[in-house]
Amino acid sequence: MRNDIGARLARLEKLVQTMIRSPKLVNASLEDGALDVYDENGSLRAVIGRQPDGTSGITAVNGPKPPAPSPPQVEPVLGGVRITWDGGFASCEPAPLDLARVQVHVLKSADEEPDVQWPTTTIEAASGASVTVAVNHYGPVWVRLAAVNSSGTPSAPSAAVQAMARRAASDDLGNGVVQRENVALGAITADLLHADAINGKIITGATVQTAADGPRVVLNNARLRAIGTNGSAIGMEPNDVYPYIYWSSVDGANQAFINVSGSSASDANIGINSGTFTDPDDNDTYRWRTFFGNDFYAAERITAKGSKPAGGRLYLGKSSAHVQSGPGGGSVSLTEGSISVSAASIRAAGVLRADNVSMGTATITPVANKPTSVTLTGGNIKGTNFRAFVTPNTSVPGKTVVGVGVTGVSSSGLTIWVHRTNTTQTQVHWMIVGED
Repeated sequence: MRNDIGARLARLEKLVQTMIRSPKLVNASLEDGALDVYDENGSLRAVIGRQPDGTSGITAVNGPKPPAPSPPQVEPVLGGVRITWDGGFASCEPAPLDLARVQVHVLKSADEEPDVQWPTTTIEAASGASVTVAVNHYGPVWVRLAAVNSSGTPSAPSAAVQAMARRAASDDLGNGVVQRENVALGAITADLLHADAINGKIITGATVQTAADGPRVVLNNARLRAIGTNGSAIGMEPNDVYPYIYWSSVDGANQAFINVSGSSASDANIGINSGTFTDPDDNDTYRWRTFFGNDFYAAERITAKGSKPAGGRLYLGKSSAHVQSGPGGGSVSLTEGSISVSAASIRAAGVLRADNVSMGTATITPVANKPTSVTLTGGNIKGTNFRAFVTPNTSVPGKTVVGVGVTGVSSSGLTIWVHRTNTTQTQVHWMIVGED
């Protein structure tokens, strides 16, 4: 009996050891569930089995931060840059086993931090690869890389490397490659011409214009014209007698000219001439003209006049000056200087105004039998010395209105005094005149 117990115990010990050494899940399965994998610190690292979105597989969670990639290699290409990652990492760190991709960031400055949510592009090969990125300008850009593991954790960015897109050169285009319809307006600028490409060359028989029709500038046959929407033109044109600048209407019937002519430097004629108007004083031609010579004759003048009866006239001759407005009215203004009239008279058919004269009416409620005053300010009368004139608006002067007077006359105003035997409001008309 004792031997049977020993044998049984030996068999049981051998069976236990066999069970310990054998795989634990040989006959196990996950039924609509998942197995969580934790590290030694209790942090979740992976989920095996059914995932939260209903799919099945292995999802890495909270993976360690990958090392920074090695700096990229960059080279310019037409309209962009080619970026290459050699598959290495900074400080010769080994590649992480959970590496998902390497992000490529094209930045505006060397110290700009990449936004890992918005990479320019990505490199998916863990052994390294090249990508080409288009750049919409020819200034410098900086490229940085960032590694991202399967958990979505980004690394620190790599060192920044400067790059610049390449401009198109003559070798990039063969004959006939670019057709007229492929070139946008403004795409070709003077920068694409060599500095001496046209120097010393003569271009003949050509018309240069900014558009085929509509508003445009046209240069041909030594004639320069700017044509408006309605077909009217402003131009410069040579002439056998003198060069001139002209304005013309659509049909060219009405034109105005600025011309310069003369036989010598001391005999020059600068004229502004328009088309024909009804003006019998000057051979039916409307003119603005200035004449300069060694001597000043009565016929020499500056004339500006319009077709009668609607126009006005300014005429300055040797012995006369005449200013006339048309039926619609008008004005003459002398902003600086002075006009002197000797042994003559000036007649104003309308209202005569001057900045050195100011006038008005003041109303005073007096104290009976006591001089009462009112002060007027705020004027801006021109002059150095000032005089004032006042008179009451009354039918009882010297009896009820004993008298009026002024004090403190200046460019800005005056003080008016009224002495009346009662307290009736009294209007006083006043005027201030400034003089040198």
